[in-house]
Amino acid sequence: MAAEQKKRTAKLAEKRQELGEQELRHTVPYGTRQMLDELMLWHEIEEVSEAVQLLVLNGQAEDLPPAPPKVKGPPDIIRHYFRQGMRNRLAALTAELGETKGRTAIWRLIAHAHSLGTVKSADYFVIPRHDFCVSQIVARKLQQAGFADSLQMNAEEDNS
Repeated sequence: MAAEQKKRTAKLAEKRQELGEQELRHTVPYGTRQMLDELMLWHEIEEVSEAVQLLVLNGQAEDLPPAPPKVKGPPDIIRHYFRQGMRNRLAALTAELGETKGRTAIWRLIAHAHSLGTVKSADYFVIPRHDFCVSQIVARKLQQAGFADSLQMNAEEDNS
């Protein structure tokens, strides 16, 4: 059974390398991981990487208050995977916040979203969707191609 797990782990590592995913570990103040876990529970998110990505995608520097005071206790580690585009977005957000380390931006995002509560923090966990609009020219070409295929299929049926 352990051999199967090793195979799956190796396959997953290979896939992550192909996709350019990199493991990030952020050392954040005590209690931050608990806040993230509560946010994930509130919004029914199971993966830490997904939760942190959504926070980074939907977070705006102008909306974030200054970092809250640190709570005494051992630091937490938040471990997740980001592709290059998300790493770039985190770097940009970190710079906009005037911070030097991504971990501070992550900490501020988590603390702010948690302080908003269950309902108001939902905006930080909305999955951005793309809207696709097909122009009339493209729609017409698709329709013509479908009509041509239909004629060809009918001709082939008649010949058989």
